[in-house]
Order: sequence, then structure tokens, then C-alpha cells
Amino acid sequence: MNVRKSIYSAIAAATLIASSPPATGQALETQRFGLYVLVDDVERSVAFYQALFGFPPQVRTPALVGFDVSGGLFAVVSRERYAPAEARAGSVRPFVRVADIGAAYEHVNRVAPGRIEGGRISREGVFAFFRVTDLDGNVIELFSLENPGDAKP
Repeated sequence: MNVRKSIYSAIAAATLIASSPPATGQALETQRFGLYVLVDDVERSVAFYQALFGFPPQVRTPALVGFDVSGGLFAVVSRERYAPAEARAGSVRPFVRVADIGAAYEHVNRVAPGRIEGGRISREGVFAFFRVTDLDGNVIELFSLENPGDAKP
């Protein structure tokens, strides 16, 4: 099994068991999951992500703006303020599960034309996904899990 398929298998397993409590031991008491992407222009990136997600941010400071994405916080953060020495783009690969990959693809193609990697939806087993690049070169993957009986080779 190649590395890419191994990663997708691990994501599928994690997605399926994510709502189950741990079998043994005490769980880490978490309140919310979040991630951020470093950007060069916060306001420009906020406009991009607001169009991409289709709703305004829920958290706003001058250097950090956060969107509530399915209960998690997706934030855009000023590189200059918080991580000036960090390389531009590629430092994180957020992935967001969507209900309808076709509808998500059409939406992203409308709000971010020419930014979909390869210009198509890819399918591997039960995964259907595509990647979109933001204005600072960060890549976000949108995916859905299809019925295993409907999966395309």
C-alpha cells in the first residue's frame, strides 16, 4: 500500500471513530479543535475565506480572524505578527469534510476560479476530494466519504 493510500485509510478510520469515546484511560479534556494558516494580508484572506465558506468569521482581532467550521476554529493569522520567520505556505494541510463534494466543487470554482488543484475532483476508494489554494499558497482539502458500494476504482 503506498503512502497516499495509507494516509487516506487512516483519515477514513479516524473520521469513522472520531465520535466514539476512548475505550480505556482518561481522555484529554478538550474544548475545541482549531488550526490556522499564516497569511501576509489578513483582510484579503478574510475576504477569500468568507467567500469560500459562505459565512462571516466569528472571531476577529487585528492579527487573527477565526471561522467556526463544523465546531472547529479555522483561523487566518498574520505571519508578520505571530511567525515572521515561518516559511510561506505549505506548513499545514487542513482538510474539511463536506456533505456534497460536487456542490462544494461548484461553489469553490465560483468563488475561487482557477485555484482548484488539477481542476477536478479526485476519487480514491471511498474518498472524493479536491484541493484549493488560497491567496497565500496554503492548500485546503475538501473531501467527502462516499458509500463504499458506490466508490469508483
